[in-house]
Amino acid sequence: MTMITSDPTITLLNDVKPYKTSWKVEVKVLHSWTQHSSYSGGDSLQFILADKTGVKIHCTCKRVFFARVKKLQLGQWRFIENFSLTAAAGKYRPTSHKYKMSILSNSNVTNSTLKDEDNFLSLTSFTEIMNGSLDSNFLIDVIGQPIDIGDIQIVHVQGKETKKLEFTLTDTEDHQIACCLWGQFADHMLYAYKVAQVNKNFLCLLRFAKINVYKGQVQIINAFDSSTIEINPLGFDVQDYLQ
Repeated sequence: MTMITSDPTITLLNDVKPYKTSWKVEVKVLHSWTQHSSYSGGDSLQFILADKTGVKIHCTCKRVFFARVKKLQLGQWRFIENFSLTAAAGKYRPTSHKYKMSILSNSNVTNSTLKDEDNFLSLTSFTEIMNGSLDSNFLIDVIGQPIDIGDIQIVHVQGKETKKLEFTLTDTEDHQIACCLWGQFADHMLYAYKVAQVNKNFLCLLRFAKINVYKGQVQIINAFDSSTIEINPLGFDVQDYLQ
């Protein structure tokens, strides 16, 4: 059933379809990053957007249209009008939406007066991650207390030196899952560990992270720059995770 919004010209993300481009949506920017490319089109901007019902969609913008998305700022609500939709696919899907949004030459981004501080978390339980019931092509949100934090390792990936950090996340029921962070995410985690209080207890929220299987072991990794990491996020108490 289609949910009616207060403005009849605005469509909820669940209801947008590829048959036209003249949609108008009201969305919050949850995350954005630059995707580097050596192809002729050059770099692109990527966004994860959510509407007021919490439905999320991945949005992409080619370099030639960067000026169109200057107003798409992290944490802010905006109207986006005129965009195309194509089937979402791939092994790193940051949302479960069946379509991906693309900015066009006539796309228009304007300010919204909507105020909603919700970050629209969709936390995944450790049990779901470990029992193999999830489609690993979809990125997930997961939170836990990091333990057994190792040292930064330097490994060669596709001819480049890359930082790698392995550790374990525990949840409130003492379930544990292996994690491996790469690049700047490894640095961020190690810094948080070093500046934590003497007892080293802190929480780590990984958003849009990837379920991976390495040497037969299920683990969580960052999905390049699609992922985000937050230490001691608001609304969670590390004491709930201590056994």
